[in-house]
Amino acid sequence: MFEYTPYFLPIIISTLILFLLGIYSFRLRDKVEIAGLFALQNLAMGVWTLCYALELSSPTLEGKILWAKMKYLGSTTGPVLWFVFSLYYTNHKNWLTLPLKMLLGFFILFTVGVVFTNDLHHWYWTKIFLLPGFPETQSEHGFYFWVYAAGMYLLILASVMIYINYYRTVPVYFRRQSILLVLGTFLPLGIRILEDFVGWDPFPKVDNIILFLLISALFYAVALFRFSALEIVPIAHSLVVQTINSGIIVLDALGRVVELNPFVQKLLGTESRTFIGKKLDEILNSGLRIKYSPYMLIQVEEEVSFVRNGNPEYFIAQIAPIRDERKNLIGHVISLVDITERKYAEMELERLARTDMLTAITNRRHFFELAEGQFAVAQRYNHQLAILMLDIDHFKSINDQYGHLAGDTVLQFVARECQSHMRSTDIFARYGGEEFIGLLPEQTEEGAVELAERIRQLLEQAEVKFEVWSLKVTASFGLALIQNESGLTLEQMIDRADQALYQSKKNGRNRITVWQAAPSSEID
Repeated sequence: MFEYTPYFLPIIISTLILFLLGIYSFRLRDKVEIAGLFALQNLAMGVWTLCYALELSSPTLEGKILWAKMKYLGSTTGPVLWFVFSLYYTNHKNWLTLPLKMLLGFFILFTVGVVFTNDLHHWYWTKIFLLPGFPETQSEHGFYFWVYAAGMYLLILASVMIYINYYRTVPVYFRRQSILLVLGTFLPLGIRILEDFVGWDPFPKVDNIILFLLISALFYAVALFRFSALEIVPIAHSLVVQTINSGIIVLDALGRVVELNPFVQKLLGTESRTFIGKKLDEILNSGLRIKYSPYMLIQVEEEVSFVRNGNPEYFIAQIAPIRDERKNLIGHVISLVDITERKYAEMELERLARTDMLTAITNRRHFFELAEGQFAVAQRYNHQLAILMLDIDHFKSINDQYGHLAGDTVLQFVARECQSHMRSTDIFARYGGEEFIGLLPEQTEEGAVELAERIRQLLEQAEVKFEVWSLKVTASFGLALIQNESGLTLEQMIDRADQALYQSKKNGRNRITVWQAAPSSEID
């Protein structure tokens, strides 16, 4: 039989809330690693409050003593689970070493053993009795009661300190969760400290800790349902090294951002602090473009670019799934490795592969890569196009008389002056030795001859300075223009320009010859 007491109702409400929280959390255990631990914590506290409610309502001293002992099944495991959960939640489970696990397990088993065998040794209670008007038992304590109390204080205080340190190091979104967990954990301890050391006892006829567990349960409920304390958790916070020179974005199973390290925050700007809890595609509007799906089961890698301060930066984005100990997918981590310097180096190597090292203009290989496309367009759409070839006159004698450095200086001068007279659409390259070639799209015969003549005169009038000498330079030119011929190839066009160039040299050099199917015409 049980007797009604006005304190029974709030304690039962507390019990129901704790059990419901435990059941709800237990259902999340397949998705969230720490959900099962959180469920056990709440169930332990629920057992604590339920047994205390039954103690209050029991009409006999023997019944009250039985339930007073039974409540230690929860009041001993509860603080231990509080502590263990705080380690898991803040990603410090590596602190839970084997010796510590053994110590915590011993604390639970030994305490429960001492309580249930108290009649044999009276280590916990030396005397248990009832006072008129008080629904709970009164007792005089043995030495182990103080050992238990110190252990409980130490475990709860350690949990609170872990949460406080965690609060200081996480983004704002997680602080709202952690402050509720801190309050929910510290509140019963704080009440007991006030009662034991200050004498503040708001409810002198009952255990204040049990009553205030109701408020703790409400704090946990708000953390769980309002701020998704188990669904959006710092699943990889320990991986986010604050000083790492790479970006890390951690996502939960629904693709919501749960962590950005300082590298990414700097990359995305100051507003990135508001990204926590948002979907990844919402933060990608800031410039990053990453192909991501919350259903990715294997690691993928791609190259992405990001324009900052007007300059492109390049990254390797690696997306890897995060799995819990049961191999369930619980999120993803995106790492961004800055390859900007490497990318620019590759681009420079590619440029050098396309460039003649001596003259810094396009080389022969890249000329053909570019010219093939231009020539095909001209052929298909019947556009005008000209090929210009020039060869420096008597170049061997320059090398023989002044040396190869003088010859290099002349080649650089000719390349620079010719390039400066080309249009942006023209393709000009060193063809080999002292020979240069130009492809002139949308250029008439008159325009091509005018360009060649302008260059010819410039070279003829110029003096190339080399050491103490002033070198005179001339060049011979050959021109070929596209004809309405089916099957004509770029190589054939170049050969025609080369034939015209040979004709210019044969006829006295320093002149321009336009290739024609009939005998060539010359322009002095």
